[in-house]
Amino acid sequence: MSIDLASQVTHAMHSVRTAVHRGATAEEARSILRDRKLDHSLFYVYVIDETDRLLGQVSARRLLLCQGDELVSDMMHPSPALVSMHATVGMAFEKLATYRQLAVPIVDDEGKLLGAVDITAWAAEAAEHLDGSGNEIFGRLGAEIEEHRLGGPLRGFRLRMPWVLCNIASGLGCAFIVQRYDHLLKIMIALAGFIPMVLTVSESIGVQAAELSVQLLRSDPAMPAFRRRLRLELTTSVLLGVCTGAIVGVTSLLFSEPENRLPMMRTLMISVVSTILIAAMIGSFVPRIMRLLGADPKFASGPVTLMAVDVASTITYLATAAVIMSWYGLLH
Repeated sequence: MSIDLASQVTHAMHSVRTAVHRGATAEEARSILRDRKLDHSLFYVYVIDETDRLLGQVSARRLLLCQGDELVSDMMHPSPALVSMHATVGMAFEKLATYRQLAVPIVDDEGKLLGAVDITAWAAEAAEHLDGSGNEIFGRLGAEIEEHRLGGPLRGFRLRMPWVLCNIASGLGCAFIVQRYDHLLKIMIALAGFIPMVLTVSESIGVQAAELSVQLLRSDPAMPAFRRRLRLELTTSVLLGVCTGAIVGVTSLLFSEPENRLPMMRTLMISVVSTILIAAMIGSFVPRIMRLLGADPKFASGPVTLMAVDVASTITYLATAAVIMSWYGLLH
């Protein structure tokens, strides 16, 4: 990569000659673009208001195939990745890789469109080698951005150590919770043996949900898409929880004393379903929370999700066991 990633983004951007007024129709926009001498790749048409403030963007393909009387303002959607003129080239390229965008607009402090940085600024041959999704190009770009961000060993340590501390904190938290339920575990030793299994299942669901949420942030960060994804994730988690809970509950019959088999089975079935649902919720929300806090969801989501899922699952499992054992008169 010949461009200095630490330099200001204005050094790598080009002027935008594909901006059209929000009142233009598709046919008018196509005519405007034909009359202009474009000296850069045409990926998106940017929609601006009377003061040159960026309102949204329309893909060139959508503009080409739509009806001529459609307004560009009706076709546009908010640009998923805006870059401030004060940002670095590396930040702009990171937005390209994260959101799988072929170009990102550069705006000033008032939101006025100044220019754009596109994929060809990173590799002149990129546009010619893009496949349907551009996965190879974006993967290579993401790898180089990641290498730049990590820098040397000390910088990598500073970036990653806080999230390692999250795992340590969750382990200490779980140990404290288990200690608080020490009397419960002494009454039914089999409960302790199933703690790793409950945590492993819930961690798996939580990490999967977090990864799907991170992917959604890249492709469609809008709230309607997140709500649809959350409904789907929770519905799927219910099915996973019922199936897993039944398997684990029946299996527990092999490890329990005859007088404890029924309460043990019910404890596992209820707690597994509950922890899987909780893990799915946590995994879905954590990436968005990390983004709101200014942390990189890709780095932070996994450790934070595991920490929260471990603590929540341990509490849920042991609290469920305490309630059920009290109901059966086994806990005094």
